[in-house]
Amino acid sequence: MYRLLRAIVRLVFLVLCGLDVSGLENVPQQGGAIIAGTHTTMLDPVAIAIAIKRPLHFMGKAELFQNPLLRFLFTRLNAFPVRRGLADREAIRIAQERVSAGHLLGIFPEGTRNTTEEDLLPLQGGATLIAIKTGVPVVPVVVSGFRPFRLRRPLKVVFGRPIDLGGPRRASKAEVLEGTKAISAEFSCLLSRNNKERREIQ
Repeated sequence: MYRLLRAIVRLVFLVLCGLDVSGLENVPQQGGAIIAGTHTTMLDPVAIAIAIKRPLHFMGKAELFQNPLLRFLFTRLNAFPVRRGLADREAIRIAQERVSAGHLLGIFPEGTRNTTEEDLLPLQGGATLIAIKTGVPVVPVVVSGFRPFRLRRPLKVVFGRPIDLGGPRRASKAEVLEGTKAISAEFSCLLSRNNKERREIQ
């Protein structure tokens, strides 16, 4: 189901608005990794999923799984719930199992959609914690260009350099904080580059 829906949705995006993907070489071709994205629209997980050939296992807010139909669909698409604002140990355990089994984990470290004027919200430490405990790299990704009802505006997906936080090992609070700062710095770099390119085009 995942591969079929990905192919259909990718075709729709290519026809309606186009898709500009860069930095795809930073995504591992095999083995576990965390794909950590910024989050400004509900289409961000869709854009990231159609940009990567390998299936993604997304961590999504628990509210999405309360509807039986959506729960059935998201579960079939490899997604699993996380309770936001809490130390959801079950979600962390599942995430660790997925990446340790060699899968790609999709996560949005901001914890919620960014509807502010700021480029980036303060990051939560979940992605860093999982990366350190499992030893997998974190690949930051930024999605931009989405404009409702404006066709032929390419959706841009940019993957940054992989961040190796060491491990696998137990992570102290200080290590989680430092790792989260490293992810935030790479996000800021990608966003700054995106903003500069957008100004040059305009």
